[in-house]
Amino acid sequence: MQQELEVLTTPVGLVFAVVLGLLWGSFANVCIYRWPPSDEFPDGRSVVRPGSHCSTCKKPIAWYDNVPILSYLWLRGKCRTCKTAFSPRYLLVEAATGALFGVAWWFTLGTGGTFESLNVRVLWFVVDAAFVFVMVVVTFIDIDHKLILTKVVVPAAVLFYLVTFALPGYTWWEGLVGAAIGYGVPWLIGEIYFRVTKREGLGLGDSTLLAMIGALLGWRGVVVALFGGSVIRLGARHHRAPGRPAPARRCGRGY
Repeated sequence: MQQELEVLTTPVGLVFAVVLGLLWGSFANVCIYRWPPSDEFPDGRSVVRPGSHCSTCKKPIAWYDNVPILSYLWLRGKCRTCKTAFSPRYLLVEAATGALFGVAWWFTLGTGGTFESLNVRVLWFVVDAAFVFVMVVVTFIDIDHKLILTKVVVPAAVLFYLVTFALPGYTWWEGLVGAAIGYGVPWLIGEIYFRVTKREGLGLGDSTLLAMIGALLGWRGVVVALFGGSVIRLGARHHRAPGRPAPARRCGRGY
C-alpha cells in the first residue's frame, strides 16, 4: 500500500491532483448554479436531477461535451445543439479548482509537505482539496448572490471538525474553540455595529463561514482569515465607486 501511495508524490501525482480538481471544478459549477435560492426554487435545486443540460434548449449535454476545459474549447463555448453561448465563468471555475488542487498537492504531497509521514500527507491532501472545493463554491455563490449558504458551510464545518481527530497534533477542543470564536467574533462585531449605527454591517453568513474555518484550523486559522479578509475588504472598498456601500452578506437560512 505504501508503495502505491508513493506514486502520488511524483509528477504523476501532481497531474492526478490537477485532473481531479478539474472534475470537481465541473461539479462545483453545478453546485454554484443550482444551490442558491430563486423565486421558482426557494430551497435551491438538486445537483443530481436533472442531468446537465442547456438552459436555453433544454437538450441534455452528452458526457463527451462535458469534459472539463476541453469541451468548452472544442465547442467554442457554445451549446452543440442551439449554439447558445455558455458563460466563460464555467471555464474559470474549472481551471481555478484544478490549479488550487495542484497547490494543495504541493503543500501536502509535493516538496512543501515532506516533514510528515506519507499517510498523513495523503490525508492532508484530501482535507485541503475538500476545503478548496467548499471555498470555490462559497466564493462564487457569494459573488453572484451575496449569500453564504448554511446548507454548505454547516455540514462542511461538522465534517472538517470530525476529520481533525485523525490528524496528528490536534486536540478535541481546538476545533470547538475555533468554531466558537469564528462564529462569535463576527457576530459580536455585527451586533455592536448595528446597535451603534442602526444599520446592518455584517451578516451571519460571515460568522458561519469563519466557524467552518475555525472547526478545521482552530482559533489561529480564524485570526488569519479575519486579518486577510479585512485587508481584501479594505482594498475592495478603496476601489469601489463613491457613495456605493457594499451589501451585507446574508445567511442562507433554510436553503
